[in-house]
Amino acid sequence: MATAVRDSHSYIIKGGKEGRARLAVISRVLAPSTQSLLDRFEPLSGSTVIDAGCAGGDVSFELAQRVGTNGRVVGIDFDESKLVLAREEAAARGIGNIGFHNANILHPWPADGAALVHVRFVLTHLADPERFLERAWEALLPGGAIVTEDIDYGSQFCDPPCPAFDRYAELYIEAARRRGADPFIGRKLVRLLEGVGFANVDSALTQPYGRQGDVKQVAPLTFSAIANELTSSGIATGDEVGRVTAELDAFAARPDTTMSCPRIFQAWGRKPVGAQFQPTKSAA
Repeated sequence: MATAVRDSHSYIIKGGKEGRARLAVISRVLAPSTQSLLDRFEPLSGSTVIDAGCAGGDVSFELAQRVGTNGRVVGIDFDESKLVLAREEAAARGIGNIGFHNANILHPWPADGAALVHVRFVLTHLADPERFLERAWEALLPGGAIVTEDIDYGSQFCDPPCPAFDRYAELYIEAARRRGADPFIGRKLVRLLEGVGFANVDSALTQPYGRQGDVKQVAPLTFSAIANELTSSGIATGDEVGRVTAELDAFAARPDTTMSCPRIFQAWGRKPVGAQFQPTKSAA
């Protein structure tokens, strides 16, 4: 989930164990909407499924339940520290139908013949998302489905107004753009999928928010995860990062505040039987 790209130089969020902990929080927040999304593609029992950019394996574990003991899940990511944790968790759960592979999702994948490819919060970090879609196309069986989930940073909100919350969003957008990433890619997913030839493309929209629990930790955790990028690139000073961090934490801790995640688009389509991949730049 969003850490699978080694050579794009566009991933701005801190990885490793700290990054894994942040993604676990986000996965808990998104579990209901992701489960509902995957329900659209049942039955998956006995199938091969690929979780591209799997990170710590949160969605991979969900997929493993769906494919059953006669199916298999292939998780692909380049952050070995997250993969080690994912393998350990799989072993602790007694899940034997997942393989976690250290690989670059922009290069040929270590699996094919997939009934479904899932990718969450990866395309936003790619300077050339169509290159990823080509890899997904190659890995899918004819008639197989691609399922994408990605952000649109122009839409998160809080109540009451909080300048630090707004500044966090501005700084994230600036950092992503400087690295060639796209913080608004969610709204483009349908065009991207159609542009490379996927058929029966459709989409849905979700935006978790609340006054308590994990959802209020997403913004502070994400800002902490980009702090080094902000200061090392000169986008923000250490003093500003410290101030925004303190104000965000204080705002999240208040019981009378509401905070949202960015808007999240879900889009999906199928590889037509007999179709050929024809990459375009129409969705750029």
